[in-house]
Amino acid sequence: MDFKNKIRKYFKRYRVPALAALISGFSVLGGFVFKPNSAKPVKTAPKIEKVAAPQAVPPQVKNPILNIAYRTDTLDRATSTLLFYSRGSITRYYVENNNSYRMQLPYFAHENWHHHNDLIGYRTRYYFTPVEYYKLCMHDEISANIAAVLTARYEYLAAPTKAERKAVIKRYKSIYLRFYFAEVEKGKINPEQRDKKHFDAEMRFIANETQKMWLQRYAAHYAPRTYRMLQRYVARNGLVEDSKKSYSYVLNKMYNIGGVNFAEYMKADINTADDKVRLAEQLRKVKTMRFGGIDIMNHVNGSYYLMEKVSAGNTTEAFQNLLIAAQLKYMLQDKSAEQIAANPQLVNLCFVKIMNQVRADKTFKEAVLNYPVIADNRVNLNRDDKTDAAAIRQMYQFKGVDLLALISSYKQEAMPIRSMEDFCAFENYGRDYISAMENDRIEDLFDEHKYFSPFVPYVSSDEASPFVKNRFSAMQNLKIPNLHEPILTAATADDYFQILQCVREFESIPQVLKECNTAAQKKYLREHPEYAKQNAK
Repeated sequence: MDFKNKIRKYFKRYRVPALAALISGFSVLGGFVFKPNSAKPVKTAPKIEKVAAPQAVPPQVKNPILNIAYRTDTLDRATSTLLFYSRGSITRYYVENNNSYRMQLPYFAHENWHHHNDLIGYRTRYYFTPVEYYKLCMHDEISANIAAVLTARYEYLAAPTKAERKAVIKRYKSIYLRFYFAEVEKGKINPEQRDKKHFDAEMRFIANETQKMWLQRYAAHYAPRTYRMLQRYVARNGLVEDSKKSYSYVLNKMYNIGGVNFAEYMKADINTADDKVRLAEQLRKVKTMRFGGIDIMNHVNGSYYLMEKVSAGNTTEAFQNLLIAAQLKYMLQDKSAEQIAANPQLVNLCFVKIMNQVRADKTFKEAVLNYPVIADNRVNLNRDDKTDAAAIRQMYQFKGVDLLALISSYKQEAMPIRSMEDFCAFENYGRDYISAMENDRIEDLFDEHKYFSPFVPYVSSDEASPFVKNRFSAMQNLKIPNLHEPILTAATADDYFQILQCVREFESIPQVLKECNTAAQKKYLREHPEYAKQNAK
């Protein structure tokens, strides 16, 4: 008994070490029995090599100088155009003995930037709403003017003496570039300052003041031409409901000049106030009118002036008639006046079909309720029902035919929305104005010609150029600072030297050869045969 107690006491005292030894023994034995000659490999974490994050490649100037080709067109009399870019080529106009047509480097840079914008493809490659495209046509001009300012700026920097820099300021203070050089002359802008603060301030000034100058000085002059460009665009693409490509994307491409995005400096985009453009923007939202594209747009705009003759209380009613009359003219536009006058049934059925469509078209309703698009001060505030009725009737005049006289179902009070207050009653109007059989009869009356003409790609109707071919010179070459490259932000000392040298080469051209006296030029070349030989390439 004592022996057992001793054993028990001994085990209690040494049980932990004994247990540890026992487990250790089994572990060694197990390793020996079950895994002979195989030491367990030690796992180590793979060594990770630190790879530096890719750094953005700084922009580099590949070629600071750009060679441009142009030809000269001799005119008999002066026009408002000195240089012109069209269809991939630049033309310099030349009027004998009129030195306002003398060669100036910024004008070439201006036209070359039109070439740049054309290569972006904004006229043909992308889709924009009417207002967006109209504004891009204006931005095309504004960005080209920025290119001209920057080129004149390089002329100032290339002038080696103060006197010559003053001559550059004087040269451009008399034309549209004066807004920039007036500030240079005052010392408020110093192109020689290289630090970022001054550079940003100068670029911001150029961006906003060029836009302001162009809108104040040239927008009204260019408006008819810009609207014709919009018409051609709508003829090709229709009244685009939504832009399929980003307006800002193309805008940033246009304004990336010399490596600077001038769009980022601009305080605000252009605010388009042109009535016709705003109306085209509204038409694109109307489902029943969008299909007609350029024809609908032109029919509406052709009678739009009549809205000014309508009293303020009847603008809603008149605007509906304007849109409906445009659709009717569109459906009848392939018919002669004689055919229209001889088929009142056709005119009436077309009108009824249009009414049926617009009643079912919520977008028509929304467009009418969003009217007026013209300024309030242009609406006749003297209410006169007779005057209003006469203006509305005039909207339906087409090819010398009074369409209203042929529409037996026309009732002035039956317009879908007579006033803002009648909007709620709109939904209660009947929609089944025309039967399927009558719908088929319209097709028959049109002699199997669809009233919605198939889309025909636009072909320019511009008259052939009256210029005789021998008036154009052979292609000539000129070097200008390459604003396609980031020369404002990334030019090396060598790049900068080449740019200034290029400008100085242009400055070294004898003044008589820049001006517009052919006899004086021939005389100079006879007297300086070495110059003619040197430049005969």
